[in-house]
Formats: sequence, structure tokens, C-alpha cells
Amino acid sequence: MNTRPPIITVMGHIDHGKTTLLDAFRSTNVAAKEAGGITQHIGAYQIDHQGKKLTFIDTPGHAAFSKMRSRGAAVTDLVILVVDAVESVKPQTKECLEHIKAAQVPFLVAINKMDLPNAVPEIVKKDLADNGVLVEGYGGDIVCVPISAKTKKGLPELLEMVLLMAEMQKLTADPKAELKAVVIESTLDPKRGPAATVIVKTGSLKVGQDVFTPETSGRVRNLLDWLHQPLTQALPGDPAQILGFKLVPEVGSVVSDQPISILPVVKQVKIVSSEKKLKLLIKADVAGTLEAIVNNLGDAVELVSQGIGNINESDVLLAQSTGARILAFRVKVSSQAESLAEKEAVLVKSYQLIHELLDDIQDQALKLLEPTIDEQVLGEASILQAFTVKSSQIAGCQVNSGKLSVGDMVHLFREDRLLGNSRIKSIYQGKDSVDKAKRGEQYGIGFASKLDFLPKDKLVAFKTL
Repeated sequence: MNTRPPIITVMGHIDHGKTTLLDAFRSTNVAAKEAGGITQHIGAYQIDHQGKKLTFIDTPGHAAFSKMRSRGAAVTDLVILVVDAVESVKPQTKECLEHIKAAQVPFLVAINKMDLPNAVPEIVKKDLADNGVLVEGYGGDIVCVPISAKTKKGLPELLEMVLLMAEMQKLTADPKAELKAVVIESTLDPKRGPAATVIVKTGSLKVGQDVFTPETSGRVRNLLDWLHQPLTQALPGDPAQILGFKLVPEVGSVVSDQPISILPVVKQVKIVSSEKKLKLLIKADVAGTLEAIVNNLGDAVELVSQGIGNINESDVLLAQSTGARILAFRVKVSSQAESLAEKEAVLVKSYQLIHELLDDIQDQALKLLEPTIDEQVLGEASILQAFTVKSSQIAGCQVNSGKLSVGDMVHLFREDRLLGNSRIKSIYQGKDSVDKAKRGEQYGIGFASKLDFLPKDKLVAFKTL
């Protein structure tokens, strides 16, 4: 049994400085490259400190990535919980604490952004205590280190405590044992094929080795470190990217060098519902992101298809036949697919930030369930009779509230059921043409396009917010 590097997960609320902290450890500039400053892909990195290796897992802070953070806790030996010295404990901080407790993993707290003038570490310690985390000096023994990831102040002390806690665990593994590695990210690279980022737990991972997961298998064609430099082997505690799987392995899968019985593919049977559903076809660049999106869709969404990789013509044809919209997260839409989508009137939308995608889905679902949700009502009128003037359809109306004006868009409702939309072309009061129809009075209203209205129907004038 040999001593292995500790596997450390960095957790915390969005924008509390997790990626900046790792950036400081690695002296690179990853945070600035991430869209919106949010770490979109879970990553594994390794540094040397005082001649000893430390392996870090960077878990995103956005609410959608709760499963990814949970997965990070499941493979880790130690957690650094990053808390903003100004914002203190936030909802995702509490969620991280739940993952840490469930995984029963040791952790320490890094109070970040101590360089800010309004940083108050004592409030952070009090808020942590209120959430059951008693740090040193507050009646407990949880290590708490004030730091600034931006200025790097306090980082040597933080790494010292990480090494001390790791040494106390006496982490060992047998590099000659059967290979066990955990997939923490996977993707379908357009040029290189299926790729999987793993953390080796036991055994050794080598180029040319046959590897197996419950879903797929392959041979290690290339092995890369976190800097995308070639490796000949990865030992326990090391992160590595495997190229050579036949299919993209699922995130969370265990990779072995011994055959594993492949799980059968279960065909999903769709349950037809009379309820209105927002039909979506979603494709993303990596499995972890796709999983996070799918887990946050909600009951108002019917997922027609999901996958990894670029949008192609078959995706458009499937969306056209099912009435679905296509959402592309950090993947390209082929020119052929783009042309076909335009021809078949299939909506394709691309996104770079996950919170924008999820917000848009929520808006689309609400709009489907309640078409007038983003509208301001200007006036309402009841239709009393229908008649024709100079071959034009005119609705004789009683204005019940607000006012209706020439040029306003209107909905036509029959017993709360939306029948159609049009624009007010003309308004008559008696024989006079007027610009507005006011509350409490009767008018004749003409429309720019045909509406099949009847007495007792309702007109609602509106504007989009």
C-alpha cells in the first residue's frame, strides 16, 4: 500500500470565489474564461505543495449543479467550504453542508474575500454556528482560515491545514490492485470521440489498457492530465482524461479494468397526458451539464430527447414531428440543421449560461400554460352584437374597464378560452370615428384581421411587457 494524494473538493455558494481560489492554487486564469464567471464544467486539477501532490475537484456553485456537488463530495477525502466574508452563509452554502454531512467527509472553512473593506468574518462564524457548524473559537473544532483568493493572502496557511488534515487520515491505496476510477465528467468531442475525466481510487490507469463501465467499454487510446498533457499512467489520487471509450460513459460511473456486465438499454415509454406541456429537445456539450439541466426542468416540460453533441438534421426532424423546441447548450448547430429548422419552422435557441437557459425554459412554460402572463391589460369589453359596415366586420361592444384604442392588440375570449388575436383598426361611436373606447360606453370596433366573434364573447386589449 502506497500513500496517495488527497482528493479535495472545493464547495460553496455561487460567486463566493471557489474557482478564483483554485485559480490562485494553480496560478492560471480559468475563472475569467468561464462564461458569466460560473464554472460550467466540473474539473479535476492537481498541484504540488512542499513536494506533495494535492488533487482538487472544482464543483460549480449554481443551484442547478446540486447533483454535481453531491457527486464531488462522494469521491472526496476532504472538503474546503468557501464562504464569502461579506455575503456570509447563503442557500447553496447550506446545501453544501448537507452534502458534506451525508458523505461524512472532513471539512474546513475558508472565509474568502478578506481583502474587501466590508468583510466581517465574525458574522460568518456566527452564521455557521447557527447552521450547526462550530468553528475554532466558537465552541467547536472545525478549522476556519481567513483568506483572499484574489490577493493570495492566507493561502499558505490554508494549504498547510489541508496537508495536516490529509496526513491525519493516512490515505493509502494499492497501485497494483484492480483499477477503480470514478467518472466526474464526460463529453463527446467532435474530433476525439468520447472523453471521460476520472479520479483514480485504486489500481493504475495506463495507455493501451482495456477499461469498462456499466454502460460502455473501450481501450485507453490516450491518457491526458489536467493540463491536457499526455500521461503514460495515472496512479491512485490522480485525475486523468481517458480517450478511447466506445460510448460516452455516465457521470458517476466506476471505471474498472475488469469486464462489467453492460446495463441493458431500457426504451422509455411516453405517457400521453391531456395537460399542456412544453416539449423540448435538449443537447449539451458534456454529460454533467446535461444532467443538471434535465434535473431542473419541472413538471411543465416534456423532454422529447436529450443528448450530447452538436445539433444535426435528425434532431430537427424529430423536433418537427413531435412539435418540440430545440435548446442547444454550448454546442453548435450545423448549417444543414439550421437551414432545415428554418424550412420546417422549428425553433432552435442556443445558450452559454445555464441560468439563462433555465430561466428561459421557465418563461416558455409559463407562457404556454398562461399565454397572457407577460402582458399588461389595457381594457376589456363585452361583445353585444355583430354587424357589417361596408363589407367590414364590426363588433358592437360595451367597455367594462380601462380603454381600448386604435392600434391596440386584442385577444378574443369565449368563456375564458382564447380564440384568436388581432389589432383594432377602427372605433365608431354612433356614426363618428373615434380613437378611443372608454369605460361605461358602447362602441363599434373593427379589426385589422378576421376574428370569428359572437355575442357574449370578450375582447381584451393588451400590450406586451
